[in-house]
Amino acid sequence: MQATFNERFRQVVLFVILLALAILIFIQINFVVPGLLGALTLYLLNRKLLFTLSFQKKWNIYIAASLLLLIDVIILAIPFGLAILFVVPKLQNFSSNAQELFQGVKEIVVRIDEATGIELLSKENLSNIPAIVSSHLPDFLSTTASLFFNLSTMFFVLFFMLINATKIESSLIKYIPLKPENKQKITAETKNIVTSYAIGIPVLAIAQGFCAYIGYNIFNISDPMLWGFVTCVCSVIPFVGSGLIWIPLVAYLFVGGHESDAIGLAIYCAIVVLNVDNVLRLFLLKAFANIHPLITLFGVITGIKLFGFIGLIFGPLLVSYLLLMIKIYVSEFTSSEVSE
Repeated sequence: MQATFNERFRQVVLFVILLALAILIFIQINFVVPGLLGALTLYLLNRKLLFTLSFQKKWNIYIAASLLLLIDVIILAIPFGLAILFVVPKLQNFSSNAQELFQGVKEIVVRIDEATGIELLSKENLSNIPAIVSSHLPDFLSTTASLFFNLSTMFFVLFFMLINATKIESSLIKYIPLKPENKQKITAETKNIVTSYAIGIPVLAIAQGFCAYIGYNIFNISDPMLWGFVTCVCSVIPFVGSGLIWIPLVAYLFVGGHESDAIGLAIYCAIVVLNVDNVLRLFLLKAFANIHPLITLFGVITGIKLFGFIGLIFGPLLVSYLLLMIKIYVSEFTSSEVSE
């Protein structure tokens, strides 16, 4: 009994030391977490092709990893290049455009107040809307250095993950203290959710942004490229998404005396933009993992607070992990208690 107690005590002490060291290291390097999570995402997306090239085609692992890394760099460089080329220069003039847009929103709110007697926003808040939005633009532009640092970290870590793929996976499988079937559930859940969101979110965003860009061109919105890009970015927000952009634009057109354009844009976005989101979301996200919308909502909120933009992928994964671990806990310990 004494030996068993000492063994358990040593185990607990060692675990606490390991946990403390892990927390200490994490606190010191938390600024590179988005890059590490990005590397994990790309690894899971490249894993199948890597094993095909290295095991079936008998390629050298360094050549295969370098080729996949080059492909990833090219694919990721396309949207960043387009954003820098077409959108970033226009952000400098955003304040004047935002003033016109929010003037329309302010007039809509005032009309609602007059008609219903309900004050949605105070006059002070209404007048501060453009200033609040514009004040965040320098912060947005100043994150460029941090973004490129995390991209560099991501590709650096990804290369070593690719060339050591078999060692990493065998070690993880070996040290996860679960039954083999539950280990398989965790690996399958991770692969399905990361693949679903890593592919689904960009495709949905690009599709909605492009469709919105066409509508903005048709119905005479100034700077349709800028607003299409902003719509593309906002479309990743669950439930509200692109409506955060096109609804104020409709209000802006309506208040500005362009009633026909406002009605046309509203009908177009309600029919085309929203349905593109619904159809593609059902097809893409459920093609890999049947993810409940509430998991997406709470996961995105949690993930963005913890990890930033990459939290759009790993936030839902955390919530899904919580639900999965509850099932695994029941499977691991309920069955053992029954057998005893």
